[in-house]
Amino acid sequence: MSKKSNLEAAMSSSTSKASESTPLITKTNDNGEEIQKGGKGLSVNQAALLVAGEMAGSGVLALPRALVKTGWIGVPIIILMAAMAAFSGRRLGDCWSIIEGRDPEMRSRKRNPYAIIADQALGKTWSAAVSLAIIVSLFGAAVVYLLLAAQIIEALVLPLVPTVTFCIWYMIVAGAMTPLMLFATPKDFSFMGVIAFISTIVACVLYFIQMMNDIKPFVFRWGIHGFQDFFLAFGTIMFAFGGASTFPTIQNDMIDKSKFGKSVHYSFIAILALYLPIAIGGYAVYGESVAPNITGSLTATPLTLVGNIFMAVHLLSAFIIIINPVCQEMEELYNIPRDSLGYRTLVRVSIMAAIMFIGESVPRFYTILALVGGTTVALLTFILPPYCYLNLTSQPPRQGEVTSEAPGWMKLICWEIIVMGVVGGAAATFSAVSAIFSTAQATPCYLK
Repeated sequence: MSKKSNLEAAMSSSTSKASESTPLITKTNDNGEEIQKGGKGLSVNQAALLVAGEMAGSGVLALPRALVKTGWIGVPIIILMAAMAAFSGRRLGDCWSIIEGRDPEMRSRKRNPYAIIADQALGKTWSAAVSLAIIVSLFGAAVVYLLLAAQIIEALVLPLVPTVTFCIWYMIVAGAMTPLMLFATPKDFSFMGVIAFISTIVACVLYFIQMMNDIKPFVFRWGIHGFQDFFLAFGTIMFAFGGASTFPTIQNDMIDKSKFGKSVHYSFIAILALYLPIAIGGYAVYGESVAPNITGSLTATPLTLVGNIFMAVHLLSAFIIIINPVCQEMEELYNIPRDSLGYRTLVRVSIMAAIMFIGESVPRFYTILALVGGTTVALLTFILPPYCYLNLTSQPPRQGEVTSEAPGWMKLICWEIIVMGVVGGAAATFSAVSAIFSTAQATPCYLK
C-alpha cells in the first residue's frame, strides 16, 4: 500500500508540474512529425500573408516599366517566373521538412534555416555563401523599399514642405523604422503581413481605377528594346518574385512547418493577381512613357494620393519583414544570445546605419533592383532551392529512414529552373552592370 501511495503521489506531482510548465498539446501531422497546438507560431494563412506582404510592393511599382523593355512577351514571362519561383519555394520548404525528419534537434526554431539547408545539402562552403547572399539580397531589397517609400512620402508632402529634400526624407523614414526592427522573429510581427498585403490590395485597386481614367486614344509602344534592356527587365521580374530568402525563416516560425507549401501557393496566386492588372494596365495606358515607378505616371488625383499612402504603408511594413532574416543572420554570426536585448539593439541599429549609407549613396532604386535581381535573387530563389532539394533527396537514407528520392518529372523541372536561373541571372547581371557604368548616376546625397 505504501508503494502504491508513493507511486500515485509521484505521478500526481509530475503531472501537476508538467501541466504548470507546458500547457501545449502535442499532435502528429501527415508526415509523422510532431506539432504543438496551443503554442506560439504562424498558421498557414499568417505565413501566406507574410510571404505575399513582403514581395508584392516593388513588383507592382516596377513591372509596368519592365514591360516597356520586353514588350507584350513580358506578360507570359511574368507568369512563368511566378510559377518557377513558387515551385522553388515549395522545394525549399520540402528541404527543411527532410532535414527535420532526419534530425529531431532541428525541429526547434533556428535563426538561419536557409544556411542550414545549404550545409546539409551542399556543405559548409555553400552554407557560408548562402548566408552572405541572404544578407546582400535582403539588404539590397530593404534599401529599395525605403527608397521607394521615401520617394512616395516626398511626393505626398511636397506641397506642404517643399524645402525638405528626398535625401532628408530618406533619413527620416529610416530613423522612424529603426525601433520596429527590434522584433525578434516573424512570429512576433505576424500582423505586419496582414498590414502589408491589405495595403497593397487597396493601393493596386486605386491605381488601376486611375489608370482606366487616364486611358488615351493612342499610346506608342515599341516592343523589345534590345539585349541589355530586355535582360534589365528580366532582372526586375526576377526581383519581383525573389522572396525565397525569407521563406525558411517564416516556415521555421510555423506551428505546422509541413504545410508551408500551401502558404506558398496561396501567396503566389494572390501576388500574381495583383501584378498582372497593374503591369498590363500600366504598359497599355502609358506605353513607352511609363515611369520606372508607376506612381510617377499616374495623374495626380485624390485616388492616386490615397493609393500612394497605402503603398507607402505596404513598403514600410514589408521592410520589417524582409530585414528580419538579415538581423538574425548577423546575430547568429556574432553569437548574440536570444534574450540579450542590448546586443540585439546594437546589431540592428548598425544594420540600419548601413542601409541609410547605401540609400544616400545610390538614390536611384531601379539600378539596385535589377542588379540584386540578377545576382543574389537568382541564386537564392531560382538556383539553390531546386539544387539543394535534388542533393538532399539523392543522399542515401540513414538507418531506419524512409527514402525520399524525387520522381523523374520533378528532377526535370528542377534542372530546367536551375538552367533558367543561371542563364537569365548572368544576362541580367551583365545588363545591370553595363547600365550602371554607361549612364550618369545620381550624385550621392552627402556630396550635394
